[in-house]
This record gives sequence, C-alpha cells and structure tokens, in this order.
Amino acid sequence: MPISEAKLAANRRNAARSTGPRTPEGKERSRRNALKHGLTGSGVALPDEDRAEIDRRYAALQSEMSPASEAGAAFLRRFAFMTVRIERCERHETAETSKRVRHAVARFDDERLAAVEARGARIYQELATPARRLQMTPEGIDWLLKEWAILRADLLHEDGNRWTTNHRSRFDSLLGLNPGGYRIARIMALSEAVLGGFYHLDKSDGEGLEGPARSAWAKGELTRLIDVETDRLEEARARIDHESLAADRAQAVDRALFDPSPEMVLARKYEAATERAMYKAYKEFKQAEADFAGGREPELTTCEVEDCEPVGSNSQDEPEVTAEDEPEAPPARREAEFAPSGVSILDISIGQVPEIVPGPPERIDQG
Repeated sequence: MPISEAKLAANRRNAARSTGPRTPEGKERSRRNALKHGLTGSGVALPDEDRAEIDRRYAALQSEMSPASEAGAAFLRRFAFMTVRIERCERHETAETSKRVRHAVARFDDERLAAVEARGARIYQELATPARRLQMTPEGIDWLLKEWAILRADLLHEDGNRWTTNHRSRFDSLLGLNPGGYRIARIMALSEAVLGGFYHLDKSDGEGLEGPARSAWAKGELTRLIDVETDRLEEARARIDHESLAADRAQAVDRALFDPSPEMVLARKYEAATERAMYKAYKEFKQAEADFAGGREPELTTCEVEDCEPVGSNSQDEPEVTAEDEPEAPPARREAEFAPSGVSILDISIGQVPEIVPGPPERIDQG
C-alpha cells in the first residue's frame, strides 16, 4: 500500500533523530553493549584493562623467558593472553557463586512463596493436585486458611448479599472438587439454599423450616463445614516437621555453592577450554624454542579437535554425534561376490591369490 507524504515526512524526521553514537566514547560504549562475560571469541571483546594486563604480562614473560625465535615469541604472547583469560573465568565464577550464596536464603523463601502462588492460581484448572500440594507446606496451609476466612466472612456478612455462585465454586476448588461436576454436591445444594433455592436439599435438611429460616439454617451448615476444614488445616500445620524445614533453609547456602544453570555449565566449559589452550600454548612455545636452538624449522604438532577450536566457539552447543546417529553401514557381502570359489577374501587382501584352474562347466538343467 502506498505511503502518504505526511507519513513519509514523519518517518524521515524520526530517522534523523536516531543516528546512533557519534563520539568515539559513545561508539566504544555501544560496541560493548552485547558483552556479557568476555570469555568467548579471540580477544576482540576483552575490556581495555585486560588488554593492558596482557601487554604487561607478555613483557614480563619476555624478560623472564627470553624467547629467541619469532615463533616462540608468538606462542609466549598466546600464553600471556590465556593466563589473563583463565583469571577472568575464575573471577566470573567466584563472583557468581558469591552472589548466589549471599541471596541463597532469600531465594529459598521466595521460591516457596512462588510455588504457593502458582498452585493457588491453578486451583481452578487442576483442582485436586494444587489443593493437595498446598497442604504440604506451612506457606500453603496459611494461603488456604486465608481463603477460607474470606469465604466465611462473605457468607456471614451483615448485609446478607455477599454469597454468590462464585463463592460456591471457590468452596469446591479449595476442597479439590470439581464445581462443574455431574453430581449435585452438598456444597452446591447448601449454596443454592442460602440464595433461596431449596430444590436440591434433602428432605431432612432444615426439616420443618421454610423461607428465610431454612436459608439461615443452610448458611449455618456451610459455616460449620468451613470451620471443620479450618480446624483440620490448623492441625495439619501443627504436624509439619519445622525442624526439617529449618535445616533445608540453613543448607540453602551450601546448595548455592554449585550453580547447575545452563549459563554456568557453559561458563565452566569455557574455563576448561581456556586452560587447555593455555597449557598448549606453553608447550608449543617450549617446542618452538627447542627447534630454533637445534636449527630446525618449527613443527606444529597436530592438535586434538577440542584444542584446535577457538575458545568460546559454539561447538559446545552443537549436538554430539553418537553411534546411533551415524548412517548404517551396508551389510557385508558374501565372499562369492568378491572372489571365485575356493579363494578367500583374506587371500585377496594380502595379495596371495592362488592360481585358478578352470574346471568343467557346470551342467544346467533345462527342465
């Protein structure tokens, strides 16, 4: 669809305002927007302080180890780079672990409350499971007691008009029952009676009472059921093993010492790859210096695949090919397909093929 001239002019004015950073300082800050930890890549994303440390360390190593060859100097520079990177890995892991430890207890409490909130939000959909699991923790029982108190207050409110069909559904859900079930549950019958409908009550329910008096009886019966459930929950809360909960809370700090998150698992892989690359650079430096002292051309040894990968490559994220993933080899053919009768495959493979003497032709039956 063609754009109007007014819209086109507005787009041009907006584009003129969004030019990005213009100063060298702004461009430098923008270049680091995607920098998270500086553990990947070939060093381009390293902060300036790390680059300065690499230069300082390389100068110190040159003075200490005095490389005689250009190849040795290159490997020594690589070694200096990797030592700085491995220290960055260690600082990163230490900082993340310290943060987890500092907030371990608060996270423990928050996760328990979040679990209660999630179960309470699902109590209408999953019914029995959330209602049952809410009764397994003191936080969950407190949440249920609060909900029952709200229902009781609305049922006995002085204006007498707070109880609705939604309250009846909530009543069933807190008990883990299906409010839309095919059975006429007692909660439904009593709730209808509170609202003036007595057609689902048993004959013995409020026998001899009519109109408002029978509604008052139904309200009292619902109140009694709420009080019974409240008493049961308070007894269940008293039976909870609070010592075990206190121990779990105290040990949250110990559990925080190890971070199983995918981000930290990947960071530990980066650290291990950096350490391998560091030792490899040092080994190649020693080899290059030895070759130079002996008048030999530097020989780079064939490295393993994991050592040849750039540190921080995405190879860790690629799925590992297992034996099940490889294409199935074709079934072995019979010896007769490769050699005449009487000659084995082993004889052919080692070049010892015996002389073949033609025999009489085989007779072919025509009938």
